[in-house]
Amino acid sequence: MTAFVPDQLLTDPRLRLLFCVGTGGVGKTTLSAALAVRAAQLGRKVVVVTIDPARRLAQAMGLDDLAHEPTPVPLSDAVGSLEAMMLDVRHAFDQALAAQNTPEDAERIKANPFYQALAEAFSGTQEYVAMEKVGELSRRAEQAGTWDLIVVDTPPSASALDFLDGPNRLEALAHNPLLRVALGLPRGPFAFLDAGAALATKALDSILGGRLFGDLRTFLRVFERAVLGFEANATQTRTLLKSDRAAFVVVAAPRPTPVGEAVALARRLRHDGLPLRGVVINQVTPVAPTSAEALAAADLHADQAQQQVLAHHRRAQQRRAAERAAGRPLYDIGVPVAEVALAPGGVSDLRSLSELWLGLQQ
Repeated sequence: MTAFVPDQLLTDPRLRLLFCVGTGGVGKTTLSAALAVRAAQLGRKVVVVTIDPARRLAQAMGLDDLAHEPTPVPLSDAVGSLEAMMLDVRHAFDQALAAQNTPEDAERIKANPFYQALAEAFSGTQEYVAMEKVGELSRRAEQAGTWDLIVVDTPPSASALDFLDGPNRLEALAHNPLLRVALGLPRGPFAFLDAGAALATKALDSILGGRLFGDLRTFLRVFERAVLGFEANATQTRTLLKSDRAAFVVVAAPRPTPVGEAVALARRLRHDGLPLRGVVINQVTPVAPTSAEALAAADLHADQAQQQVLAHHRRAQQRRAAERAAGRPLYDIGVPVAEVALAPGGVSDLRSLSELWLGLQQ
């Protein structure tokens, strides 16, 4: 199987968007940062967008914290440049809403309790806003030449497929015909349900109370108008995602569950016509290649301390063998694969991010 070599991807002059995707807990955020640092070292003008609020990553980049707008990252050995930002979902959602409405409508809907619940808790909001932000950054990069590469650390979730499916759930909510009928909103082809709609509207009004029912109607009416604007941007972004200007890298950990998620995600990306360029198996157990015969021979002449070291080495080899077995399905899907060893001390500064990249190149 072909090895995934990130430098070949990062120096591709067509590449403008790079997505690191995978389930939560596999090291996507750190890997995204490492790829962004390396791209800047290679001369790219990079912005990395993360949704993970881990402050340690900001500190590793030499920043006190990550803000909602891109912040320059000081790099002493870079030919290019690097900026980093953390997506504030509520702030980004408010911004997107304001762009699609009059100031009065935007303020009214932001105060609406249903909007507040949607912006903070609805399944799909985070993914939808992430896609909207990617589109906005891409347009800014195109118009002003601010960046020539956007690296996206996709939202952490229980399922890696949420990033692809989440935006659809939000659009489905805004256009749900049964909900619109029940709320007595304009229904288009569902006008024939007027009689039943009147009964449903009356029942909901009774259950929710007049004020709450009014809030729900106001929310859906204004929100639908906003979603129409979102969808126009989303259509442009989705077209870009399927072009040779975008690339997806699937990140997994060498355990059965994340590997299964990664295989399903890789297949889904291909099915949807999205450019999958590589798979990274992250957090593998670091172990020096030593044969069983060499270990047995060393055991004969080892003192107690040395035997403890040898025992530790054997356990590491056993874990590594189990990881290889768990990761085997990723080698069978026809995509270049790279493995990255688990960093014993974690990632604490730009140097350790660069060392993580070196692991990717091996």
